[in-house]
Amino acid sequence: MRTIMLGLSLIFFALSPAVAADLQSNIIGHIQTIKGAVTIKRQGVILSASVGTLVLCKDTLQTGKAAAASVVMSDDSTLALGPNSELVLKDYMFNPKEGKFSFITRMVKGTFSYLSGIIGKLAPDSIRVEMPEGTIVVRGTKLLVSVEE
Repeated sequence: MRTIMLGLSLIFFALSPAVAADLQSNIIGHIQTIKGAVTIKRQGVILSASVGTLVLCKDTLQTGKAAAASVVMSDDSTLALGPNSELVLKDYMFNPKEGKFSFITRMVKGTFSYLSGIIGKLAPDSIRVEMPEGTIVVRGTKLLVSVEE
């Protein structure tokens, strides 16, 4: 039994750097501020968010009735969500060395503000906000959107 546990432990530690590297490559930002109940839906699992929580590509951010949150992305863009909001981070790529940029979100409901970071300066055409009734292509530095249910 001891040999089996030792073997499983070695396998776990051998895989840990690969898992950590994969997670690191998917990190696109972090929660900067929170007021009230804020959750992140990640691969079908609901996680409670707190200041410092890492945000990954494909995450869905949700705020409660009297809640708000802000997220700082890896390019220093800032997203802020108001009460009863839901925002999907559909695609995000920030790789200046290779000239690859993408910032695509889907605002499901609520209020959302955006202040552009480096992507807005280097590749403004790569920023897009999808909504239930249309799409906004962001060419400026500030944006405020409200989507009613």
